[in-house]
Amino acid sequence: MAETNKESESEEKTETTKQKQDEKQPFTVKLEVDCMQIVLFLAALATRTWQIGVPRAVVFDELHFAKFVSLYLRRIFFFDTHPPLGKMILAFAGGYMGFEGDIGFDRIGAGFPPDYPVREVRLVPAVCGSMVVPLVYQIAVELGLSRWAALLAGSFILLDNALLVQSRFMLMEGMLLCFMCIALLGFLKFRNLAHREFSLMWWFWLCVTGLGFTCALSVKYVGFFTGVLIVYLAGKDYWRMIGDFSRSDANLVKHLAARVCMFGVVPCALYVYIFYLHLSTLTKAGPHDNVMTSAFQASLEGGLATLTKGQPLYVAFGSQITLRHTYDPSPGKPCWLHSHAHVYPVRYKDGRGSSHQQQVTCYYFKDVNNWWIVKHPDRDEMVVDDPVQPVKHGDVIQLVHGLSSRALNSHDVAAPMTPQCQEVSCYINYNVSMPAQSLWKVEIVNRGDDGSKWETIKSQVRLIHIKTGQALKITGNVLPEWGFNQLEVATDRIVQQEATIWNVEEHRYTKDEDKDLQMASLQLSEMIPTKPTELSFWEKFIELQLKMLFVSADKEMEHKYASSPLEWPLMNKNVAYWMSGNSNAQIHLLGNIFIWVCGTLSLVVLSAFLVFYLLRRRRLVCDLEEGAWSQFPFVWELVTVGYLLHFLPHFLTDRTLFLHHYLPCVIFKVLAVAALVNHVEVCIRRSPYVRYVTCNVVVILIAGATWVFRELCVVSYGNTDITPTDIERLTWLESWDFLQHTM
Repeated sequence: MAETNKESESEEKTETTKQKQDEKQPFTVKLEVDCMQIVLFLAALATRTWQIGVPRAVVFDELHFAKFVSLYLRRIFFFDTHPPLGKMILAFAGGYMGFEGDIGFDRIGAGFPPDYPVREVRLVPAVCGSMVVPLVYQIAVELGLSRWAALLAGSFILLDNALLVQSRFMLMEGMLLCFMCIALLGFLKFRNLAHREFSLMWWFWLCVTGLGFTCALSVKYVGFFTGVLIVYLAGKDYWRMIGDFSRSDANLVKHLAARVCMFGVVPCALYVYIFYLHLSTLTKAGPHDNVMTSAFQASLEGGLATLTKGQPLYVAFGSQITLRHTYDPSPGKPCWLHSHAHVYPVRYKDGRGSSHQQQVTCYYFKDVNNWWIVKHPDRDEMVVDDPVQPVKHGDVIQLVHGLSSRALNSHDVAAPMTPQCQEVSCYINYNVSMPAQSLWKVEIVNRGDDGSKWETIKSQVRLIHIKTGQALKITGNVLPEWGFNQLEVATDRIVQQEATIWNVEEHRYTKDEDKDLQMASLQLSEMIPTKPTELSFWEKFIELQLKMLFVSADKEMEHKYASSPLEWPLMNKNVAYWMSGNSNAQIHLLGNIFIWVCGTLSLVVLSAFLVFYLLRRRRLVCDLEEGAWSQFPFVWELVTVGYLLHFLPHFLTDRTLFLHHYLPCVIFKVLAVAALVNHVEVCIRRSPYVRYVTCNVVVILIAGATWVFRELCVVSYGNTDITPTDIERLTWLESWDFLQHTM
């Protein structure tokens, strides 16, 4: 006992001495350099930047991202289903090099113009992709794996051909994976500083974690799952802290507040700020305006704003209007309420009869047949009064088709494609003095407290048929050839749905002294000045978020190189990125199959080990020491749960998928290989040959990956012409599809 007391007193004295030394040198900085980390980064930078300007042509999705860079630099609005951070970084690089953005591309393989800074813009994802290698190495170290296992992890990332290809071009995955790894490393650093809670470094790595996964999310939405993984692991750690009775309630509240702030408040603020910069930069109308609502389009310079500038603000009795469906049934394909001289067929193919009246549809293009006149039901005149009488919420109107002078009508006849709904038509023998079935009540959905007047562009309205109480809607069905393949319009008894909401896009006041409401009424009407349409940042932000989350631009796209998630783990499908026009030189997204197979097997073996140990521990048989056991489940959880979070959601999507969607999972597969090698090392720790065995296993695995990497480099760099014999030799799996020019 006396010796024990002396030892504890000695330790306390040593700690006291260290604290005093630290107090004397409060600004001391200790720098540690990991030479292996530096070597791995330099090797990665060399492989990813070598001949980075080759080919000087558009490679796969560079077709989109190179355009986005040009649109950013010209401040032209565009729509993409992914957040804007990655594209903003590429645009910044292009702008820094003096590029002005005045180019356009129409196909993969098109050459870049001489003034396009191809190397400089590609350098951004290349550097980010190079950073992934040392970051994965350091993540393995922070997980408590041996340096040999960490070296294996970094080397596998370095030698994976898919990660190499995806980092060499203007693509998002290099930046996405870099931010993902920064977030994971930050979380592990933060977790390993639990003994120094609320210290400066503790706060620093906590902040890095939150910013890291927010930036990953802001490049591609798949980064959200990295945030879910980190919040899940942090939540489990906090749950254990709650069970620690040595902690005070105040301490637990401080920990919770720190995590909520850095994992919730700060990421949300940064995410919104990125979109603020995005929307503040893109202020001009562009090629993707039609995806957005009329109000959003009218807030941009040019485009619809030019078309609608100076038009009347309030819809009145006597107004000429076009009605656009507010929520487009197809992404990027708005449609307008439309009618034409053709009538519904007497009978449909299923034998049902129709009214044989004039067709009413929703048309994808702007057309003179999209114009309607808002008529007061109690007056024959169809011109605006003096003073103007605006239409208000709850008013009853008639809509008269501008060219045919026939009123919009609905009645108890089944719609052509949707029998459960009522047909909508225009009366052929229309008499303005007999409204009959043509009365509609205006219901303004988004009316504010300041009034209930029907506003151009901004007001979202439902038109309720008076006699039946049903609402005018788009069914989403396409009419046959007799309807010119336009969209079906009907009325539905279910009023409260998005399909029933419309807004006025173009608007004129009818002022014709002779009250001749035929063709001349559309040509002689006058325009009056009004204030331009303005939307707040939050209105734009919310609309853009909804479009990005629920609109998939490639939802129904078919592609030769599309693949299903089941084809990814063993890399059964490649993707052709580029091919030379005068040789067989080509680039393919093709992973290092040796690494991918090892990773898949390692995930399975690690899970089998965990199940084995759990069953044994239930029988009070502890195969691992307590320290090793406390580490193993956490490593398994981070690797396996992280892999599944980034993999399983793809089974639920209806988008067209490619192999590059799997690349975030490769990071966790590689960590699984390193974790398995480390675990084997732990299991044979008592053997005198443990270092020899570990060293040889790592060397053999790296050698195998290096050989495969070298063989596939010919289709990773695309700088060498390959013969048909080479193509046959490289086709290791029948499902791989390489290209070849026909003679």
